[in-house]
Amino acid sequence: MNRTDLRLVQYSVTRKVKSKKSKKSTSKKVKSIGYFHIWGTNADKKGNEKFYALIEDANTGNLVEVAHKDVRFLTEDETEMLYNQVEEAIAAEEEAVVEGPAEEGAAE
Repeated sequence: MNRTDLRLVQYSVTRKVKSKKSKKSTSKKVKSIGYFHIWGTNADKKGNEKFYALIEDANTGNLVEVAHKDVRFLTEDETEMLYNQVEEAIAAEEEAVVEGPAEEGAAE
């Protein structure tokens, strides 16, 4: 399966964050972008089925099990907006790299 076949989603996962001031850890919901692979079910300790989605994180490539309620499929407009933001960031980065060495050469 190619990435072009996969749908882009926004998903939320709960991560534990340690406080700098105390030793207590708190939970924080973090939103990320990823690629939807498949739906699945797991049985919990009581035998109830839990519905989940298998998502590939767009940044790390890790597969994550996410509760079905924490997955949102992006519309075409949202997807296009994300790709435009990425293209602009890449262009700005390339421009900074091209200008960097030229400035150093001029200073000498």
